[in-house]
Amino acid sequence: MHPGPGPGEDYRAVAPYGLVPLPERPMPAETLHARLQQEGVTQRDLLRSHDSRIPGTHTGWIDVDIHALTPLFLGTAGEDGKENRPFVINEAPAVPGSALRGLVRNQLRLLTGGETGPVNTPQLFFRAPVSSADNPRSRTVMQELHRLYRDERHGTPPSLPSNPMPAGFLRHEDGKWRIYPIATERPLKIQLEHLKEDFEECFSDLPPFPLPPEPGQENEEKRENYIPAEYHREFQHLKVTALCPEIDVPKKNATYEYNYWAMAVLPEGEAMEEGDEEAVRQRLDHRWKNRKSQDFRRALEENRHEAAPIRELTCVLVLTGVAAGGRKNAYLFPDEGAGAPLDVPDDLVALMESASQVTQFQERNFPNDEDVAVGRADPGRPAVRDNKYGSFARNTPEPVWYRTDDSGRVVSFGRSGGYRVAVGDTETTPIERAVPAAVLSPQHAKNHAPGRAVDVPRALFGDIDLFGAEERVTAARGRISFGSAVSTGGAPEYPHPLRVELLNPGRLCFANYVVQPARNKWGTRPDLLTWAHEDDIRLGGYKVYLHRYDGDQRFRDMSPSEDRKGDTERDIRPIDKGAGFSGRITFTNLTSAELGGLLRALLLGNPPGGGDQHNPTHAHKIGMGKALGLGSVHIRPRLYLVAPEARFESLDPDAGIRAADRTEVSDHLAAFDGALTEWERSEAVRLRRAGPDDWRSIARVEALLLATQWRDRLPWECTRPMDLKEYALYPVLPTIQERFSYCEAHRRPS
Repeated sequence: MHPGPGPGEDYRAVAPYGLVPLPERPMPAETLHARLQQEGVTQRDLLRSHDSRIPGTHTGWIDVDIHALTPLFLGTAGEDGKENRPFVINEAPAVPGSALRGLVRNQLRLLTGGETGPVNTPQLFFRAPVSSADNPRSRTVMQELHRLYRDERHGTPPSLPSNPMPAGFLRHEDGKWRIYPIATERPLKIQLEHLKEDFEECFSDLPPFPLPPEPGQENEEKRENYIPAEYHREFQHLKVTALCPEIDVPKKNATYEYNYWAMAVLPEGEAMEEGDEEAVRQRLDHRWKNRKSQDFRRALEENRHEAAPIRELTCVLVLTGVAAGGRKNAYLFPDEGAGAPLDVPDDLVALMESASQVTQFQERNFPNDEDVAVGRADPGRPAVRDNKYGSFARNTPEPVWYRTDDSGRVVSFGRSGGYRVAVGDTETTPIERAVPAAVLSPQHAKNHAPGRAVDVPRALFGDIDLFGAEERVTAARGRISFGSAVSTGGAPEYPHPLRVELLNPGRLCFANYVVQPARNKWGTRPDLLTWAHEDDIRLGGYKVYLHRYDGDQRFRDMSPSEDRKGDTERDIRPIDKGAGFSGRITFTNLTSAELGGLLRALLLGNPPGGGDQHNPTHAHKIGMGKALGLGSVHIRPRLYLVAPEARFESLDPDAGIRAADRTEVSDHLAAFDGALTEWERSEAVRLRRAGPDDWRSIARVEALLLATQWRDRLPWECTRPMDLKEYALYPVLPTIQERFSYCEAHRRPS
């Protein structure tokens, strides 16, 4: 079978998710209240009617039958080392009411173009450019990042080896932060395999030093291409004596190759002996013989390396963690200063210590000053007890790379040569600039004013600032509540636990998340917009996961081995496909159009009765592991309406309750669909573009209906996650409509 489109075919990205386009502004909730407003009922009265009766509205409940089309997991975190179990109520598996509430609210947001939820990072970053990739497409994108990096006043970008990234020691002294540049032009490098040999032979008090696997291979922990983070801590910032040959070579580039490498390390203060020098010569000879450049061959013929003096430098060892393509070298910072110290702004340090910057690797390998790694403590200075794991040391110098602007001011720094640089300023985040102001949730937009037009999800579900500042109380509770859906037949668990990977590319992946210009985005020299383009970007849309399922074989292959789990892996025990759940959604004082919106969020494009639960046209995604194909469910709603007057006039428990038939359900759906269509047509007139023929032809709704297709879902190969090498090509994620059109040849038969 054809593997499906991907980065290898004209640089079209594939992913288990897609983006539903954003509107210019949300559909206001008042468009669903038109009839009541004509009768004199204000929106304020309606939104605060949870404890009163509004004539002309509907009260009742919707019983929902949920059928699992794939294995499904909604659970809680288990104890360390144990598998996560499903959520249960009275020992029966259940779908929590909070999960059902989130699902319905999100579908309403997508249908009506509602306001965005919270931004997942307070600030976005891109990697400080160090060198360009070999691929022409990658090189073109990196060159543009270099330009943006320079224009953002981060100094001239490095272009190794002629323009190295400066390095130094960050110190906290007298209440201020300063960087003391190292004496050499750049940190030294040493091969990890040489470190391992030297540690085993000369450092008796250290634990074993593990080497990363070769690229493409996996070690026993199933983690590729880097030393596991937990193994770094005993070696990080270890003081050593580095043995560095000094070779007289006229060319500057060659000087970098020759003179910025250490061939061996010894414990700090230990003098080099005859055997140590012999090991250095052997490693140097082997290194030179494996070089293919003419400069090396010429120097090799002259035997320059054999007569080179060997310099002994006291250095601090720096291991820089995760690296795509394999980490092969460590860095050595000469433990001596050069030149005047550089002041570092406090707000820059605060940014680098924020949750957005501190990774799990940093938390594990840069503990606070009470719990220091080997060689890090400075007995002459008191411990600082208030800094968190992953923050910068207050009582000892810390090796960093940095950049300065033209005036010499430090404008960025990090713990590796390719550290992350904040995009934009601290006043507005890139997400805020990339989302239309009217769509950005008011709680997450700076300088927002309470009382803005209320969108549909907030009107139905309630919020804390629905009314203007002149109101005594600005909050209102929702008029919809959700109970948990409990298993109706035992809901058998999957035969074995599944080991799932939680790691997914975030919004930093600009080629996937930023709307790219139509011009030249697929070729080898693309013109891509990145987060660093500031005000020229727009977020591609609301993120939705696509249905992924082609049988149980892939889940059988996810059975955990005896190996230890990685940091981003979890062992879960899902509920097996075919399981059924039953729950209830209650509502109060909904207009016909609002009730239709609630039903539409549950039905999507399915018929009023819900359709075939085993092979529906549309289905929802819920739970954990959505990117892997878990959590596809069909929902069948059954509407019951209550006449409060009849309930009060009779003691019969069934008085005033009636089940709505399909015709009545269709009428409510039509009220919502019509209001949505009219709103979008009015927006089209305002924006001077063609309006939709009906609700299904609204671009946003069209994308949602495609994304939720179960019966005609995209093939597995068209929704797979990409690997790191594919991401390095900066492929662009097409729209959902483009992906379905592009994958037509691979579409599953109905």
